[in-house]
Amino acid sequence: MPFVSVGDVKINYTVEGSGDWLVMIGGYASGNWTSWGAHLTEMAKSFRVLALDNRGIGESDVPDYPYTTLMMARDTIAVMDHLKIDRAHVFGKSLGGNIGQWIAIEQPQRVRSLVATSTFAKPDRRRNNMVNWWMATAQEAGYEKLFPGLMTYFYTAEYYDANIESISRTVQGLIKAKRPIKGFLHMGASILDHDTWDRLGEIKAPTLLMGGEEDIITPPRHMQAMAEKMPRAEARMFAKTLHGFMVEKPETFAMIPEFFRGH
Repeated sequence: MPFVSVGDVKINYTVEGSGDWLVMIGGYASGNWTSWGAHLTEMAKSFRVLALDNRGIGESDVPDYPYTTLMMARDTIAVMDHLKIDRAHVFGKSLGGNIGQWIAIEQPQRVRSLVATSTFAKPDRRRNNMVNWWMATAQEAGYEKLFPGLMTYFYTAEYYDANIESISRTVQGLIKAKRPIKGFLHMGASILDHDTWDRLGEIKAPTLLMGGEEDIITPPRHMQAMAEKMPRAEARMFAKTLHGFMVEKPETFAMIPEFFRGH
């Protein structure tokens, strides 16, 4: 498996498909590239996709100090440099959207367009309390207790009740992922401190922000406010969905490659 060294940290990555470059960056629970599953397969039909294991998960190294979203953005940029990717579309989900913001701020000439789903741009007390509770649960009770509960934040009750088996498979995949607890805690720290609010106006790339209207982790009103601060951004929120809107309503995912093809 290929690695790129970023300082003393090795970052694992994969490249799939052909076409224009697309960089896919996973979230907190799904920061390993294999978690993209069918979404990566679908994107690779139209794009040359770079996906990576964020530091702290999968086959990437797990340095033992708090991470930041800027630090992880620079990890991603280092992999792009290694592969000689001059410009790419960037797609980040949840925490990955936060990382994508920094890439677009730090190296705007490298980002053709940006899609950030279920994302945010400044700390929020309610979300921070949630994240602290997730970290404490993982540390004290284990992933077997955390992830079944976490998935209840992702879907409407109707979808959840009708899809117990598939959600259970997702939970088992999250539990079995290579996820050292210190990496999980340090990655969580990056959520607590993420703040690009005053620099959103520097993101000049065409940007699509997407989220669920009932999401309590990344509330839609915040993403709509983000879009107002960004010169070329639009926000699309989807009724009767939460943090997992792309799974609950697959037609929303189909909007993403369409957006990239327009830029």
